[in-house]
Amino acid sequence: MAKDFYDRLGVDRKATSEEIKKAYRKLARQYHPDVNPNNKEAELRFKEINEAYETLSDEDKRKEYDAVLSGGGAGRGRAASQGGTGHPFEDFSGEGMGDFWDLFGGMGRGGGTVLSEVHLTLTFREAALGADKSVLLTDVSGKKPEQVTLRIPAGIEAGMAFTLQVGSGSRSRMVRVVIDDIMPDLLFRRQGSDLLLDCPVKLSELLYGATVTVPTLEGEARLKIPPGTKAGQTFRMKGKGVASPVDHEKGHLFVKVLPVLPPRVPDSLESCIRELDSHYPPDFRWKTR
Repeated sequence: MAKDFYDRLGVDRKATSEEIKKAYRKLARQYHPDVNPNNKEAELRFKEINEAYETLSDEDKRKEYDAVLSGGGAGRGRAASQGGTGHPFEDFSGEGMGDFWDLFGGMGRGGGTVLSEVHLTLTFREAALGADKSVLLTDVSGKKPEQVTLRIPAGIEAGMAFTLQVGSGSRSRMVRVVIDDIMPDLLFRRQGSDLLLDCPVKLSELLYGATVTVPTLEGEARLKIPPGTKAGQTFRMKGKGVASPVDHEKGHLFVKVLPVLPPRVPDSLESCIRELDSHYPPDFRWKTR
């Protein structure tokens, strides 16, 4: 029996694309792994939500799925012609996005068979921004190697897999791309579609405020630090994160300001610094009540 993707998203079968998108975003925020660390049930629910949205957000896939639900058998016939035993919405394991993309990108729309599998390690920015990767594959005959270009979508994460069609005409074939690992970045850390950045600041910038230049994936941006900002305070820079590979909506950049001392403090300033220390309250380090 086909899985009820509408029920998973909590929408009616006549729901509009906007209603489906709104429901997906609400549930994705609720069950995202970053919000539910070490929660296997939430992780499974998140995968199920993504599986449902991947189908219902695409007009062609939704039409085919609706035909299966109504007993039209469109999906069943195609699966049978490929040697399957049922329609493509049965028995999906949900183990990864790669299985999903293979189902629709590789055998569904491409009309071909996956002839090659490529495993890639990407840089942080290649994964976040998308990239073209040139790889050597044996040609259709399986004899001579040829160079092909694979388009990596923006927002991809380690462990994901997807299927691409390369070449054209008789040289056309499907390639399954598996992202094995993503190298860390010197500046940014990633949580889903959001980016985290530690920003060193001067003590005077915390005390009296400042406008500082911070890096983003798209270049530099200006961040205003208000007077009296506390060490470790985090500011959100809207839309400066990573585009989601699911709905292409951008996350945010969260900048944490961390005060640092200069490499060398002259001895002549010791009395000033000691004077500053005298203005700390007794319980500044840990408040007990």
